[in-house]
Amino acid sequence: MRSVVDVISENYATLPKKLQAAAKYAIDNPERLAFGSMRSVAAECGVSTPTMLRLARSFGHQSYESFKETFQVAVANGSFSSRAQALQDPGEQSPEDESLKARIERAALRNIDSAVNQNDETTLRSMGRVLREADMTHIVAAGSMYWLATHMEVTGSIALRGLKAARPGSATLVETIASITPNDALLAIAVAPYAVSTVDAVKHAKRCGATVMVITDRRSSPLAPHADYCLFASTDSPHYYPSVVGSALLAEMILAFAVADGRDSEEALRRINKLEEIRLNTGAYI
Repeated sequence: MRSVVDVISENYATLPKKLQAAAKYAIDNPERLAFGSMRSVAAECGVSTPTMLRLARSFGHQSYESFKETFQVAVANGSFSSRAQALQDPGEQSPEDESLKARIERAALRNIDSAVNQNDETTLRSMGRVLREADMTHIVAAGSMYWLATHMEVTGSIALRGLKAARPGSATLVETIASITPNDALLAIAVAPYAVSTVDAVKHAKRCGATVMVITDRRSSPLAPHADYCLFASTDSPHYYPSVVGSALLAEMILAFAVADGRDSEEALRRINKLEEIRLNTGAYI
């Protein structure tokens, strides 16, 4: 059964502009919709209380309380992680004497906990299965996230076949995956601000019938509506740039499940042993 967040996400683009701000907040902050008052939630997302009521009525509810109850049911059923949401409470304040090192450490631990708690194991296992079974998995990321795509290719290819990080160079990301087929998969990694080239690549893969997987930062991400499987990683940090800790953890988890759950685990072990033998014989590593 689809959650209320899924329904709002699927219809987000069709909403009037004035309702999109409220809808985006609801997608990213389902716990606040479940337990906050209409007045407080409206203030938090910068709209009026009548706008919140209009949002509720847009999804078939005559009252805001009825709309609110759907979020409460979703939270009670475990559709969202209250623990993860609580960890990301913007009202949480650091002790005045806490060092920058300690604040960065605390944010990293929150992001790790959030990545673990707001993503279910079924999705991770399914994405691992796709990596094993797809003819080719194109791993797409741009800018500061490109390193993670190449990291997944290098470490994943030790045990799995068909992993390829898209290297745009003089070509666009879409051009690098132009030959993608329904037997292939695409794994896109992007956080705000989202690279247009990554969004375009995801849309192209979807049109071509490939399985689309995404690692991103929030449910309102422009990549999420096009994904067959989607994982979310918080990027909160005192650092001047979004944290990559959660995204890297999810990438490692996907690869781990791909190997651990595979029926052809012996083949994966053979690939690993062969690589280790090559490294030993060539003296490439000390």
